[in-house]
Amino acid sequence: MKDNSPEKKMLIVPRITNYTPIRAISRTPDVFDPHEGKAEISVVFTYDIEKGEYFADCWKDWGWDIKIGGVAYDDPGGEFVPGKYTKKGVVITHRGCIRDCPFCYVPRREGKIRCIEIKEGNILQDNNILACPKDHQRKVFAMLRTQKAVSLRGGIDSRLFTDWTLSEIVSLRLADVWLAYDSVECVETLRVISKLREAGISKKKIRCYILIGYDNDTFEKAEERCMRVYKQGALPFAQLYDQKKGNDLFLWKKLARIWSRPAIYASPKYHEGEWNKEH
Repeated sequence: MKDNSPEKKMLIVPRITNYTPIRAISRTPDVFDPHEGKAEISVVFTYDIEKGEYFADCWKDWGWDIKIGGVAYDDPGGEFVPGKYTKKGVVITHRGCIRDCPFCYVPRREGKIRCIEIKEGNILQDNNILACPKDHQRKVFAMLRTQKAVSLRGGIDSRLFTDWTLSEIVSLRLADVWLAYDSVECVETLRVISKLREAGISKKKIRCYILIGYDNDTFEKAEERCMRVYKQGALPFAQLYDQKKGNDLFLWKKLARIWSRPAIYASPKYHEGEWNKEH
C-alpha cells in the first residue's frame, strides 16, 4: 500500500531535470495508479505552468488530492528540506538577494537576504552566498569542507569576492565553482577568474553563467562575452533569456547550445570556422 503521509507524498513535475529527485514522476495517471491519494506538483519554470496545471487536472480527475506550486508561482521559499524538491546533495542556506537585476525573479519572489538553517550537501545552490553575513558564510564553508566533490552552483558574486573568499574556496574538495558574466560591464568576473587560476584551480573547474538574448543583446555581443570568459581561463555556460521570442529564436538557441557545451566551443574546428559549416 502506498504511504501518503505528508513526508511521503508523490512528487509530480512537468519537466525532469538534472536536479529532479529520483522519486519524482512526470506523467499523467494510468491504470497502475491507485484511484485516491495525495501528491504535489512542483513547477520550477514559468513556461511549464500550463503543463503542470494540465497534470493537476488529470490527477484530480482520478480522485487525488493535488497541491500545485513552486518557484514558477512566486513561492518565496521557507526552510530547505534536502531531497524534497531537489536531488540528493543539493543544499540551499538562504533565500533572497541584495541585487535587483532586471532579468532575475529572485528579489521579487524572495525579497532581501534571509538566512535559513544550514543542512548538509555538496551542491550549494544559494542565490548569493557572499551577500550573507560573514558568520553564516563561515558556517556554510565549514559544512562544505566535510563534503566531497563540492559544487558552488549558485553563482559567486564577483563584486563581493575577497582574498578570504578565495582561501575558503581553495580549502574545499572542489568539483567546480560558478561565476556570472552577463554583460561586458562585469569586469570583476574576469578578475576573479584570474585569481582562481592563479590559486591553482584548473580551467575545467571554473564555470561561468552567461545570459544571452536579453534586452538589446546581439549575436556578436553575446559571442564576444562567451569568448572573453573562455580566453580568461574559464568555461562559459550560455543561458538563453527565457522570455526571448522572435524570428531569430532558432539562431539564439543554436548559439546557446554551442556556448554551453565545451566539447563544441573548445574544439579547433569551432575556432577555425569548420564546425558551423558542418552544422
